Amino acid sequence: MGWRRTHDELDELVAMLPPLPEPWDVAELCRRLADQRKRPLLLHPIDLPALPFGLWYDDGERDHVLYRSGVTGYHRDHVVLHEICHLLARHNTTRAFTFEDLVENAARNRFDTRQEELAEMFASRVLKSARRPAPVGEVEQRAREVFGTV
Repeated sequence: MGWRRTHDELDELVAMLPPLPEPWDVAELCRRLADQRKRPLLLHPIDLPALPFGLWYDDGERDHVLYRSGVTGYHRDHVVLHEICHLLARHNTTRAFTFEDLVENAARNRFDTRQEELAEMFASRVLKSARRPAPVGEVEQRAREVFGTV
């Protein structure tokens, strides 16, 4: 897949988002996206070290984004946006009906490298576009120094 096609797809996915909240608030963006799609989108901070930092799944009626409860600030927002990209792109439409299904599906199904790269680029682009307050924590400050303005 070519660079141009990837960026065109990225543009299309970002365009699917509602207006970004000012001031920036990832939970508010999720509420707006749920309203726009007329489908609940629920965020779940959860402590499951065996799972990746984030996970999106469709239970048939709602979309769920799980993220590790210890992840906060910029990193949490990036994880949630990464999963929103998978949701919008419909990268994995397998439904989980029980918690056991969810864990089994997460262990068995991995997104391909291109999908992961697209989701990373999506999250980074949205966060750059958002008028986010300056990082306040030591980890966020270090990330700002390493990765540039966030």
